[in-house]
Amino acid sequence: MASASNARVGVRIALTVLWTFVLIAGLTVSVLLAAPGIASAVQGALTATLASTGVAAAVAVGMVLLGLWGIASNHRNLKHAVALIAEVDRARKETIQLESTRYMQQPKP
Repeated sequence: MASASNARVGVRIALTVLWTFVLIAGLTVSVLLAAPGIASAVQGALTATLASTGVAAAVAVGMVLLGLWGIASNHRNLKHAVALIAEVDRARKETIQLESTRYMQQPKP
């Protein structure tokens, strides 16, 4: 059970990292569009159409919102998983302690 729990936590951490990269990519695109000198250089390198700027802005906003949503949801799930694992571990240790003291008691005469 411990390996399955660790695997789920690992997946949640990996997803949080993925959503963070999406957020950073969205912020990077939005900064590239906002800076006048950089925006003109990027548009000149790609295409100088107004539609590509609108699409890039929509993609940047979508990536930022998707990244924020993904980070928030995975963080909430990760906190729940870690709390659940800690509770199971506490109960396991308590059970081991109770079992070990039961056999160490002196028999009554």
